[in-house]
Amino acid sequence: MQLLVKYHTYISRVVIGSGIMLGICVANAGHAQGGTGYFVKAEKLFTEKKYYEAAQYYEKYLETEKGKTVRATPFAVSKKSAGKSNLSLHNEAVYRLAESYRKLNDYTKAEKYYSEAVLFSRKAYPAAQYWYGVSLRANQKYDEALQAFVAFQENYHTMDELLTGADKEIANLSFVKSQQERLKDKFTITKQTVNGTSAYAASLPVNNDEIYFTSIHTDLKAQKEKKDYYVARLYKSASVDNNVESAPERVTIPGEAGYNTGLATFAKGGKKMFFTKWSVEDGETVSAIYSSEKTDTGWSKPVRLPEPVNVKGANSTQPFVTVDESYLLFSSDRKGGVGKYDLWFAHLDRDCNVLKVTNMGNMINTPGDDLAPSYHTLSRHLFYSSNGRVGMGGFDIYYARGDFQLLNWETPENAGAPINSSRDDLYYVPTDEINPWNTGLLSSDRDTDCCLDLYSVKQNNKQFVSGLVLDCETRRPVVDAIVTVKDNKRGKILLSRSTGADGSYSFELNNTSQFDIVAEKKGFETANSNFILKFTTEEEHFRNRDICLSPVEIRPSIPEVDDVLASLTEASTLAKFSFNKYSLNQSYYQMLDSLVAIMDRYPGIVIEIGGHTDSKGSEEYNLKLAESRVNACIQYLVRKGVSRSRLVGKAYGECCPLEPEYMNGEDNPAGRERNRRVEYKLLQGNLE
Repeated sequence: MQLLVKYHTYISRVVIGSGIMLGICVANAGHAQGGTGYFVKAEKLFTEKKYYEAAQYYEKYLETEKGKTVRATPFAVSKKSAGKSNLSLHNEAVYRLAESYRKLNDYTKAEKYYSEAVLFSRKAYPAAQYWYGVSLRANQKYDEALQAFVAFQENYHTMDELLTGADKEIANLSFVKSQQERLKDKFTITKQTVNGTSAYAASLPVNNDEIYFTSIHTDLKAQKEKKDYYVARLYKSASVDNNVESAPERVTIPGEAGYNTGLATFAKGGKKMFFTKWSVEDGETVSAIYSSEKTDTGWSKPVRLPEPVNVKGANSTQPFVTVDESYLLFSSDRKGGVGKYDLWFAHLDRDCNVLKVTNMGNMINTPGDDLAPSYHTLSRHLFYSSNGRVGMGGFDIYYARGDFQLLNWETPENAGAPINSSRDDLYYVPTDEINPWNTGLLSSDRDTDCCLDLYSVKQNNKQFVSGLVLDCETRRPVVDAIVTVKDNKRGKILLSRSTGADGSYSFELNNTSQFDIVAEKKGFETANSNFILKFTTEEEHFRNRDICLSPVEIRPSIPEVDDVLASLTEASTLAKFSFNKYSLNQSYYQMLDSLVAIMDRYPGIVIEIGGHTDSKGSEEYNLKLAESRVNACIQYLVRKGVSRSRLVGKAYGECCPLEPEYMNGEDNPAGRERNRRVEYKLLQGNLE
């Protein structure tokens, strides 16, 4: 959160600082006190952590001073250390100016002034060489940065965070070199332009058509009152393939005055929202996590989450609710952690109320800051950003596989280039529910000297897919069947192929984790199958399970029997089954008894009992499960007096779904339930 406030503060000061009011203040100070007046004003602002305004006064002082060294005066600051007993205002202004720009994340200007400061007395400015190296690294001048850190280590002998930081930065540069040797075309990273404003910290979309993010808003009331009038607010836009496709629409939340709001996460089908509210008090961030409910008239007044999420005297920020709504992840600087900001998670009940809070432990957390968690449920991957590990510099995105209940996290790995850069990279959120790196969103300041921007991530991958279309009865290849591949997430046809002489088909996909195949040929019933691909590399080959086409049978027509069969409810469905079960529920006894009555009345008819499953599990397993379901129904009918010779059992497995099991990229439980069934059909009719 401190990082976000830094960017927010920078944007605010840039706009306000370039206005008339600041110009008048600078002019008045210079007129009243001369060059040293600028310096004194700059020192006061620097102490108040108003770094942008301080930088303007330091710049004005150096311009007035025209490069001359000014000794201590009544307007100068008192000596800062033993090394500054004979204080040079010029040197002090240069160093403070470098510090101001670094704290504003403007490493280009920071490098300029640190390059001068490293020539000053090492005793007076012992950290100058270190921060010069950091600025060079941030500006991708890696060889020069290494020289700066080595020089710093040779002359600095105090065992503190700077010395250990230099070791880490040298390790970072080694890691950067290894990443430069990697192929950089594994991902396409695209900056999202949102009406020319800075957008960042995107959240998982409530649906596939929208994207929520944080952006800068102009507070007109504060502007009239000559206050900081640029604040962070929540917005949403239409989204197509992770790209912002429309002008942002502000998400109106009651009670926002005086606060920044950002980073939303949703539960209850988008009806409940968790988000961060924060303000800056005396240069320090004060943040907490709130919740709001969606009503017919908009979002309700936010409620501050009670302890143990928000703890008195500590900050909590950057919430993320897991897909199953069992956990709320967040970052906090409360006591009891491993470092500064740690990752924590809260257990949630069915109404998303907090039960208890747990630290993610020292496998995940570091002595530094660990921020912006998200979790990909299917792959069990935790994503977050940290500045406490070896990486490419600043905040890097890391990932670790693990489980919240067992807290058995694997060693985190750096996502590497080009996901990470030499600047700050945060808020990675996978948007593909199957493959976490296939598509996603992240925030970074890699292309700017001030602010986080929103980027879409797309893995450059290929999937080579092949399979067979077979006759369900003979298991022989079906030649010249038309195979149509549909993207069930985007709702469009991707391609169409004809099967060869051996019943085979093959095609190439890009960034497609799940798809439907419709196979059809005259004389056969159309088959619709769903496929899910889990891939990790740029190119992978997949062999689909066989698609089975059932020959169209000319059923005997006995009007009287047809009318009676049609009178059974739900057409030809005899029974339904729970997931992975084949025991017969008593609620279907009446349906089976009706079929018994028909077969008793017409002893010459023969009925097929066909068993079906959903698509979960292997094809072999589903065929066995379907056979067990068929046998359960046949055994019941036989116990009721139907001759076994009049019943033909057939296991179809997952081949012939009645409904799609994925809709709009999401699992369709109702469709799966309807597909788990046993059906009957008339094979032979004889009224005698």
